[in-house]
Amino acid sequence: MKKAIKIAASTAVAASAFVAVAPTQQADAATNVTQLVTDAQNAGTVLKWAISVEGSADYVTQPWNQYNAAKKAIAAAETAAKKLSASEKLSVDAKLVDAKIQVTRAGYYIDAITSSNKIKDLTTKLDTAIASGDIAKVETAYHAATGEYRKQAKLLDRVYGQSTRDGIRNAVKPAIEKSVASVKNEVTVSMLIKAALVDDKAGKIAEAHAKLAEAQAIIDAQNLKWETALKGSLDDAKKVIKPIPGNISVSDAAFHGEVGGTYAVVASFKTSTGAAYNGPVQISFDNTDAVNTAGAASTNYKFVTVNGTAASSDTVNTVYPVNGQLVLTVSTDNVNAVAGGVVQFDTKPDGTNIADTTYSGSLNFYKKATATTPLTLSSGKVQYVDAANNYFVTTDLNKYVIAAAGSVFQDSNNAVLAFDAFKAKLSKDDVITGTYNPSGSNLKLAVDWLSQAVFKLDQKVASGTNAYRVEGNTVTLTGTGETGKLVSVYSGNSDVYAIAQVQIGANGVWSLPVSVTADNTVLTVRQAATANETPLTYSQATAAGQSFKTLTVTPGKFEATATSLVGASDNSLTGDVVSFTATKDQSNTAVVASNAQITLVDGDLTRATYVHGVNGTKIVKSATGFDITFGNPSTISGGDGKLSGSLTTSVTGVTNAYKLQVTVSGTVSGY
Repeated sequence: MKKAIKIAASTAVAASAFVAVAPTQQADAATNVTQLVTDAQNAGTVLKWAISVEGSADYVTQPWNQYNAAKKAIAAAETAAKKLSASEKLSVDAKLVDAKIQVTRAGYYIDAITSSNKIKDLTTKLDTAIASGDIAKVETAYHAATGEYRKQAKLLDRVYGQSTRDGIRNAVKPAIEKSVASVKNEVTVSMLIKAALVDDKAGKIAEAHAKLAEAQAIIDAQNLKWETALKGSLDDAKKVIKPIPGNISVSDAAFHGEVGGTYAVVASFKTSTGAAYNGPVQISFDNTDAVNTAGAASTNYKFVTVNGTAASSDTVNTVYPVNGQLVLTVSTDNVNAVAGGVVQFDTKPDGTNIADTTYSGSLNFYKKATATTPLTLSSGKVQYVDAANNYFVTTDLNKYVIAAAGSVFQDSNNAVLAFDAFKAKLSKDDVITGTYNPSGSNLKLAVDWLSQAVFKLDQKVASGTNAYRVEGNTVTLTGTGETGKLVSVYSGNSDVYAIAQVQIGANGVWSLPVSVTADNTVLTVRQAATANETPLTYSQATAAGQSFKTLTVTPGKFEATATSLVGASDNSLTGDVVSFTATKDQSNTAVVASNAQITLVDGDLTRATYVHGVNGTKIVKSATGFDITFGNPSTISGGDGKLSGSLTTSVTGVTNAYKLQVTVSGTVSGY
């Protein structure tokens, strides 16, 4: 009994002891949590100043130590708070809110700087790629750098404080923007060419041509790095991409034959809906670039038959396709040779007043040398070479057939050349002297190669123009001549010394920029008689018997203004015609590419693009500029999706005779 009492008493004492100790332990725990919360709050404050412009933030250093310390302190406080009552834990959570906010903000701050470090590295890689001159490497590095820069823009949206966002951005912005801007146009051109090829494979022909037109416009307007390579890529793409389905399809391959022979020109015609067009077609010869041996009074071309029927005229016919096709037999009108002309086709398939015009390839009929005795060639300049068929043509349009047997071929140094070597090297503008026997025997020809003897100026004033037009105030004259000799350029024919000089390079090519200060500036160019000639005035050079190349040059862009609109006022451009008049050189009619297009923008930024030959749109040259007949837009976007009010315009794919892209002004309204 006593033992039981002792045990009970002992239990009671123990229980009373427990009751006495518990409040003390709780107080200790609460005190510990309070300290941990204070530590977390202090760590949050330290972190706040580490990412603040008023504190130690430099937008480059990532405050990892402060960030990790704050996260650790908050975690410790939250773990300790689990021992407290629900109401006490709520109190702790409230006290930790600001510290947690600073951790979140610091995370965004650190992420943005991590992106900055990537941008710096990618900018360096872009600069390295630019220095390499490899456009493929540049494009890859460009996309990587700009992609990360765009990513950072999104990351910065989460960073607290405008000044902080600006500080992080500005730490990398100047360097990357400078590098990107230096190759933006080059990369854009490369991307457009690739995208056009993808469109072409997908059958999106109009879209492909629109991209090529945009690429061409950038090349024409900008002074690009790697311009030669980009032009080459663009030219290669143009050869691959199929033509836009249009109203007229005709081969543009050049024909080379003999006087008395005939050549078949085949053309196919469609309406704007794609059906066969059998309506009226005007055919004529465009002799703008034609040369002949009968004098300027005779074109020397004639139509022999049209779809098997004898032609009614040697100049212009209105004829009708059969099942959408015309087969024309073309020849010469007498024994004289003629070269360089083309057949011109004009249709008006949609009942408009604007003709759709297309040209055949050049028509070249040469006169074969048939004398019974050897002919003597005296400085015969080569016009055309057909090495595969063993003949060449001189500028008098005589055709000389050559053979290896019994012939001697020499260069200007009397070195004997093998037959195949002679043919391989012979090219346009080489000068040939010697004797020629049509039978192919006793042939002796000496060649003065172009790069050694012929002084040439590449620039020429186009037919119908008064001067060679350049967009700025400088024309870069180019040509060929004798290696090492001096090329001199004089202003007009005043008795002064040359205004510019350059020595002809080892490859026989020369290039020289010359300032143009006024309309119709006359430049005269000559090659010195010797390599080390004493400087001569114009009159001294003339007295020395030096021949000159003359070029009239005018500075200024090819500009045209929207002058009128013909059509119904029905709030629709479909069927309406807008005329653009050139502000100068009106006789120098526009050259319209097959992928020419016009973009219209209204007041709410609705943007519509119309492409020549697509959805009924036509862009054609006129006597004073060019005219546009509107069909349906190829693309329309932005704004309310409908054109209204006054429209601003931009045009690509329209040039003048000197390949200057047109700059348009004026607005379109009243439709």
